[in-house]
Order: sequence, then C-alpha cells, then structure tokens
Amino acid sequence: MTAVLRRLQSQIGYAIEKKIGQTLPQWGYSHFLAKQSAGYFEPLVRHHSVLNFEYSVFCTKLANDILAIEHNSTPNLTNEALVERIATALILSELLAHLYRYYLTVPREVARLEAEQAIFRNWLKKGYFRFSQPQTESATPGFFAQKVREKTAEINWVRLFAIRTRRVITTAILIPTVRDLKYFYQFVTYLDQFARPTIAYFSWLFYIPRLTVNLLLLLKHCIPGYWMNNEEKKLSLLTRLQAQLQRRWFELGNDSVWLVGSLFNCFVFTGTLAPIGMYLAVALALFDALWVGLRAYIELSRLKELEHYYRKKEAEFNANEHPQEELDELKEYRQQLQQYIDFEWQRLLLNVTSVICLFFAMCLAIPLITNPVITFIGAALVIAITIIIYLNVQVLEKQRPVNPIMKLAAPQYTELLKNRGFFKMEDTLASPNQTSQSDLRLEDSLSLTILNLTC
Repeated sequence: MTAVLRRLQSQIGYAIEKKIGQTLPQWGYSHFLAKQSAGYFEPLVRHHSVLNFEYSVFCTKLANDILAIEHNSTPNLTNEALVERIATALILSELLAHLYRYYLTVPREVARLEAEQAIFRNWLKKGYFRFSQPQTESATPGFFAQKVREKTAEINWVRLFAIRTRRVITTAILIPTVRDLKYFYQFVTYLDQFARPTIAYFSWLFYIPRLTVNLLLLLKHCIPGYWMNNEEKKLSLLTRLQAQLQRRWFELGNDSVWLVGSLFNCFVFTGTLAPIGMYLAVALALFDALWVGLRAYIELSRLKELEHYYRKKEAEFNANEHPQEELDELKEYRQQLQQYIDFEWQRLLLNVTSVICLFFAMCLAIPLITNPVITFIGAALVIAITIIIYLNVQVLEKQRPVNPIMKLAAPQYTELLKNRGFFKMEDTLASPNQTSQSDLRLEDSLSLTILNLTC
C-alpha cells in the first residue's frame, strides 16, 4: 500500500482489489463512492484542500518516476509498484472529482481530474482492471470565478505601482529644492488634479469584483435552494461553511477591510482631513502584515502536520523492519512532499517579509514627520520594496513545483512503459467481448478529453 493511501485508509475505507487467477477485477471505487452517505464525505469535504495538495504531490512523484524511465534503461520501479501507484492516483482523483462535482461545485477542477483519470484508466485497463462506462456526464469547465481572481492579481500590481509612484512624486515636490523648480512643480500639481481622484476611485472599485464573487459563492453554498445539489444539501451547514471559508477566508477578509478603508480615503478623508487618510493607510498596512502572517501560520501548520506524520511513519517503518519496497516508496514521497513544502515556505515567507517591510517604510510617510525629505525617503522605500517584491515573485513562480501528469497522455509514454517491461501480463485476462468495446470507449474518451483541454 502506498504511503498516501495508508494515511487516508481510515477515512476512505476502500481496498484495491487484486487480480485472482485469469479474471480481471472490476474497478469499483466510483460505485463505492456513489453508495456512501453524507456522513462519509463530511470529513473529506472539510479537509479537501489537504487532500488536493497530497494528490498533486503524489501525481508529481508518479509522473517524474515515469519520465525518469525514459532516461534510465534499468529502472528500479517494478511493474507491481507502478500499477499500485497508478491505482492510488486514480482513487484520489475519483474521490476529489466526486467532492468537487457534488459538494464543492467546481467544474474546472472536475474537468481537470477527469482528464487525468482518463490517463490512469488507459494504463490500468492494459491487463489489470475492467472499467465500466462512466455514468456521470463530463463536467463543463467554468472559469469565471478563477478568471476574476487571476485578473485581480494581475491588475493589483498596476494599482500598487500607480499609487506608490504617485506618492513618490507628490512627496518629492514638497522638498524645498524640488519645489523651487517652478515648471516641474506646476506640471506635477496640474497632473495630480486628475491622477488623485482617478486613483482614489480605482482603489475601492478594484476590490468589488472579487469580493462580490466570493460573497455570492459563499452564500450559494450556505443557503439551500434550487441551485444546490441534493448531495450538498445533506451536508451540515457548518461543514459547507467551513469548506467555503477554507477557499475564500483570506480574500474575503482582505477585500472587505481594504474596500472600507479605500472608501473612507476617497470620500471622507479629503481636504483638511487628508492627513488622517495617511494614518489609515498605515493602519491598513499593519492589518496586511497581521492578515498575511495569520495565513502563513495556518498554511504552514497544516503542512508541518503532514510532514510530521510521514516522518513519524518512516521512523516506525525503520523500527519495525517494514518491507524495504514500502519504506523506499515512503522516503521518495517524503522527498517530493518536502519540495512542495519548501516552496510554500519560500512563498509565504516572501509575503510576510514584504508586508512587514512595507509597513515600516510607510511609517516614515505619516504627517507627524514634518521633514519632507524623510517623507520622500519613506515613499521611495515603498516603491523600491514593491519592485523587489514583484521581481522576487516572478522568480519564485518559475520554481513552483508543477504536476506534469498531463504530459503523459501522449501515446509515446505508454509505448515506452511497454518497451521497458511494464504492462506486460500473462495471456489475455478477459474475453474480447469484455475488453474491446470498453477499450475503444476509453481511447476515444481520452482523445476527446485531451482535445477539449487543448482547444
């Protein structure tokens, strides 16, 4: 049994059937899921984010193992171990697809998982399992909410650079030496008549789309109605709320506070009250530091719990002289998991460090400090830190671990595995009537799924 399946066995409660004699076992996990009550899915829905994270780590390890075979003429991976890992990936994929289809309603994730399932089934049908025709319709991906998030993240950099560049220029002209440059001072003052209200309005309008989408989706999954699946209605309100807040709590809190603060700065703290707006901006920067720190603590605690479990399990295996093959699989999985955890550490540490630096830099720009040079230095530090953060984020994104499982949809990898001695079984294990039609359906399904994802 793989390390991931062993950890989740008490929750999943399903064992992979083994081949007996010449008869191929029927793959039955999807039917097993269909028979389960809401009580079975409640803990899985509450911890779906961890489950999805582990699935990504496991698939990355599986894909890297198969890709490594291409460059290794004598792979250490045995046929039995490979089949067990592919079956584990299929179980996790079907479980996640079931959760995303019926309880979380994320068609985009369902479509992705179904495409990956087609790859796993295409391998496992080659002499290991029989698969029945899927009873559920393929999900049509919905990308609106995801597009809103992506565009918000992209536009946020434009917003930050616009606000902070303006502040550098407007504080620079307060320095007596710069103020003496008459034409430059008049030019900046004239432009700021248009830039200030434009940026002020954009600052609060920016938060509305993502906040609206998250609020509507939160209400959609908490208030029963015709829009809710019957399966989701059977979950408790607390479970539905917890599942949605796991996905949206950070954005909801961040956007709500910044929307209110930006509205005050736009409509209330103007004219003679404008200096108060700067104090509010510093307070919002402090909120950012605390909020990002809280997210880092929650996410890293979750990852450390996972890492601790597998480290403890490895120590148990060593103490009890567990089979070497299972111990090796556990160690390899731990190494892949550690790569993901290291990346998350870097990403969250960058976020926390950047917002703390921004907070202290903004403190130099408060009206209490009357020296315009110090105010300008504070504004310049803010824009400099923003540029450094942006560049580091771009570099870090290139280091993000990628799940390359879809690359293995290419027929060449199936042929590669066959040529290296994998998927070579004894004489045919099922009658032609049992396999030929289902094989054709699976091949067609795989081709259509890959075609839809690439169009």
